[in-house]
Amino acid sequence: HQPHQPKHQFCLDFSSTMTGHPTRSLSIRGLLLPLIVASASAATTLVDSSGSLTKSLLPSPTGGDGIVALLSSPGTPGNLFSSSTTVTVENNIISAPGASLEESSGILGRGVASAAAGSIAGAVVLTGVTLADVEVGLDGTRHGRTLAELFASVLRMEKKEGVKTLMIAVQSDSADDVSLDTEDIEEVVEEIFDSVAAAVGVDDELSDYFSIQSTFVSTSEDVAKVMSEAQSAAKSSSLPKSVPTAFSDMYKRVTSASDDADPTPVAEAILACNDAYSRASRTSRAKIASWKHRISRNLLVPKFGARSSALLTRTLDLFDRDTMAAAGFPFGGGEGV
Repeated sequence: HQPHQPKHQFCLDFSSTMTGHPTRSLSIRGLLLPLIVASASAATTLVDSSGSLTKSLLPSPTGGDGIVALLSSPGTPGNLFSSSTTVTVENNIISAPGASLEESSGILGRGVASAAAGSIAGAVVLTGVTLADVEVGLDGTRHGRTLAELFASVLRMEKKEGVKTLMIAVQSDSADDVSLDTEDIEEVVEEIFDSVAAAVGVDDELSDYFSIQSTFVSTSEDVAKVMSEAQSAAKSSSLPKSVPTAFSDMYKRVTSASDDADPTPVAEAILACNDAYSRASRTSRAKIASWKHRISRNLLVPKFGARSSALLTRTLDLFDRDTMAAAGFPFGGGEGV
């Protein structure tokens, strides 16, 4: 080492002394630098905002890890989970935007990216669900459409890939003030699945494909816990045969299938009929119960013929009106369907 020698020159001379090849030392450092930068770079984009696939491949998980599909909801304000208008992958987590109820939302707004990601993942996390969504029923929300596309995709696959974990994260300001009816959520999700299965033309059960879990999230710690549980669940599921092209192949398949025969409108029509039946049944149930009560006491029902005929007519009219849209009529009319 010579006095007053620049620091970078010393490094070069030290490498030269140790190896005898200063240029080789520089080339090795030149090769390592891009790798270091790449490891700290942003997530890899698989689908851009226009819905077009990029040339990027899906990285293969290592160390026994699985793939997690994070289905976001861009329409949820203050979503605790990450939300994007593109499809990205980072740390074996594929983030894809969920469906939208807007007709002009583009191909990604139909939920095809979420369906593709969920079809190849070992665990799926549905985010952006609010308490209001749960109260009105997921089947009538954008989350219902996201699930419908996902279910249609897995039902169209040639063989079952085993039972996956489907986690529904319900966002709340305070989990202590309210309780979450997990059974009710699972029942609604099962109704969506059954409707899609009927539209696709199969007779499978939801439990053949997914294990449903629902939980509250109100803090970043809750989000980290959900993602940790999802990653653990994904480890127990098998990886796709060809991981690098698994997403792009499934995305093309889902997009093509949706263009040919989108099951979502059919499923929504079936759900609308089911809801109409439930409302009509509730309307008539109270009146019928009162008549049964009188009969149990050996009492007659005054004007039973006229009153029962009126109840039947009113119930059928209510059912017809509620199912007009499902039958293809935008407005209710005077004639039954």
